[in-house]
Amino acid sequence: MSRLSEERADTMTTRRQASPAQFVHDFFTDLTEQVVFAEADTAGAMAKFYTPDIVQISDGIRLDWDKLLAHMRPARKTLTGGRFSVEVHEAIASGDTIATRFTLRVTSGKGRRIDTEVFMFASFTPDGRMRQARQLTRSLPDD
Repeated sequence: MSRLSEERADTMTTRRQASPAQFVHDFFTDLTEQVVFAEADTAGAMAKFYTPDIVQISDGIRLDWDKLLAHMRPARKTLTGGRFSVEVHEAIASGDTIATRFTLRVTSGKGRRIDTEVFMFASFTPDGRMRQARQLTRSLPDD
């Protein structure tokens, strides 16, 4: 087993032992820290979180691996010097699928606050990578 496979297995074991809500929290927190905030190669870091054949449909827009990778690059620029948090309101799991509602709270490096509520159904591989997701999002008003 390669080092990356071992890391994925360890991560998945830890995540699967958590509640679905904790899994979702950890997935998006780790994704942001390791893909968006880190200096690491974007594609290499993304491989820890998404399968090569990922299909994510967000608000009717279909994103495959290449489109997700392209999305990460401006996210990195926006969040440089910023902050990110995820608040999971509810999550349930059945087999490899999790249904969840959560809020992403982002403050850009320039201080702009963006809060987004996400409703998502996602399937994950046994090693914890997202294989498929369908989600609806809505921007939340400023407090």
